[in-house]
Amino acid sequence: MKFIYFLAASILIFVSCEKEDTTDQNNNNNNNTPSFSWKIDGDNYTDNSPVIDVNSSNVLTIDASDNSVDVRLIIYDFYSLSDGSDISLNTTPPKAHVTKNGVYYTDTQNGNLTFSEIGDSELSGSFNFQSRELVNFQSVTVTDGVFSNITY
Repeated sequence: MKFIYFLAASILIFVSCEKEDTTDQNNNNNNNTPSFSWKIDGDNYTDNSPVIDVNSSNVLTIDASDNSVDVRLIIYDFYSLSDGSDISLNTTPPKAHVTKNGVYYTDTQNGNLTFSEIGDSELSGSFNFQSRELVNFQSVTVTDGVFSNITY
């Protein structure tokens, strides 16, 4: 009889234990791995090591490439910006370019870029825009642009 009580108590203890959370507490899609991604016509593109430069005129340039598609973002007065800064990309001069299959889409029609975080050496944010090429005036639309922890 003691064995049955012991067995019942053991089962009760194991059943009443709360399941341990096995997810990584620090994994909120913010694992500090640099990433830069965007979509064109539903196709996904990624560059985990974009080239970033801030020149002596305070202009930030981000160049990302995925095979035959290149994206360039140009941000003026970079050091005056802070977390949450929202920048219109369709001002003069154009600030967002795409090169796709050898065609240069350099005339930015609309779009914006938002910096969610500007750290001492890393940037995170999102962007979208539409640019057109200047021969046949065909457009390309970049959507779902996201960059995270890219180093400058």
